[in-house]
Amino acid sequence: MASSRGGDTSSFPWLTSTQQKADERRDGVATDELANRAGLMFRLGYSEQDATARLCQRMAWEFDPACGGKRPTSLSDDAVAKIVADTYARKPK
Repeated sequence: MASSRGGDTSSFPWLTSTQQKADERRDGVATDELANRAGLMFRLGYSEQDATARLCQRMAWEFDPACGGKRPTSLSDDAVAKIVADTYARKPK
């Protein structure tokens, strides 16, 4: 098997990467992390609008298409805004 650098990688299995499978758990973990970050931003005094903008930018950076990332629809800007709104509505302590 030839690598992108032109060498044979068949004798080096660690050079062959496996494709990530779509996994609902990954989206769930990312959603939980967003809710935790939104709670932290609430406690730090960020407005809901500022927290939403920051977390949307973070998701755009994390799933940057230029680096081969594909942002799941469950982590779209609208989904992030809903997570932030739900978190701010419960006023985390």
